[in-house]
Amino acid sequence: MSSLRMLLELFMRFLKIGIIGFGGGWAILPIIEREIVEDAGWISKDEYLNLIAIAGSTPGPIAVNAATYIGFKMAGFIGAIVATVAVILPPFTVITTIVYFLSIYINNKIVQSVLNVLKAGVIGLITLALYTTFKEVYLKNMPISNLLPLAIITIYVIITIGILKIHPFLVILSLIPIGIALGLLGLI
Repeated sequence: MSSLRMLLELFMRFLKIGIIGFGGGWAILPIIEREIVEDAGWISKDEYLNLIAIAGSTPGPIAVNAATYIGFKMAGFIGAIVATVAVILPPFTVITTIVYFLSIYINNKIVQSVLNVLKAGVIGLITLALYTTFKEVYLKNMPISNLLPLAIITIYVIITIGILKIHPFLVILSLIPIGIALGLLGLI
């Protein structure tokens, strides 16, 4: 595929992700998976799971990080820029428009109903991303003996961030030596 054609395909796929990616964040993962893994075949399911780990633990929105990663993988630095701009363009345009009109119609009952339905849809997308990731990472690729340490790490993250209010960045950093230690001990 010529580089211009690849850049156009990157732009169109990530523009589509940006347009239909309501909820952003983790809710956009099933859309990225469908477009990039299943339809385009640019990365494998295993590489997608690695992408989730990398994009979710680096600064910035996960969709932007994923676009940058895939764009760079497929077409180098220019590909990273093209994919990133494409995924940012729709939400930028929509949010700018919404802010303008929402200030006028925020108390409208129909507007509130639409927002409530969208919130429920986003919760569904986040739940689907959690289920898919859990199933693929923990139930397919790991021995059952690894589930206990990983469950403890999950509880650790929930307690440190959710209850103790420790900054997520510090918690992510603290997981690095924990991962090294568990790997050296052969526990994961």
